[in-house]
Amino acid sequence: MKPGVNACTFCLGMALSAALPAHASPFSVGLPASAERGTSITASLLDGVVTQLEAADLVLTFDADVFSFSAATTGSATSGFSLLAGQPLFLHDTLWQVELSLATPGVAVDGISGALIEVAFMIRQSAPLGASAILFASKAASDYVVPEQVGWINVTQGSIQPVPEPTSSTLVAMGLLALVGWSRRLR
Repeated sequence: MKPGVNACTFCLGMALSAALPAHASPFSVGLPASAERGTSITASLLDGVVTQLEAADLVLTFDADVFSFSAATTGSATSGFSLLAGQPLFLHDTLWQVELSLATPGVAVDGISGALIEVAFMIRQSAPLGASAILFASKAASDYVVPEQVGWINVTQGSIQPVPEPTSSTLVAMGLLALVGWSRRLR
């Protein structure tokens, strides 16, 4: 585990949280509370009140030491939209960004709630344990404004499967063979 990675992630989250207004936002990030190393997760940008959504240009920021970007898809509120997802780009330290663009070929979506975008990640086997953040925000020139939204997930070790040692397996096999031989001898 690299020293300072959790501190960097924590500082990013605190700085972004301080920049948010105190009033409630209809936006949020849907994430599981915790997940094990080596598992896949989905992060959703949720909108409680979609208002005249025709197009949106968003930026997704994540820690590449923790997450590996897999794919992005439209969400429940944006089915029928087209989605363009760029390649992950290095930002600084271990932070990476992906630009996402949503657009509808038809009329604007209005008055519903649901996921705007769903992003699949793999949690790396070498991910540092503890809390890590995923951030969504709209780009400066976006038609649909999404204030910075941070979702947190706690990365856990997971269950470790015991590996039997060869000597124990050999002794068990020899014992079973002895039982089979003894039972045949009694017949």
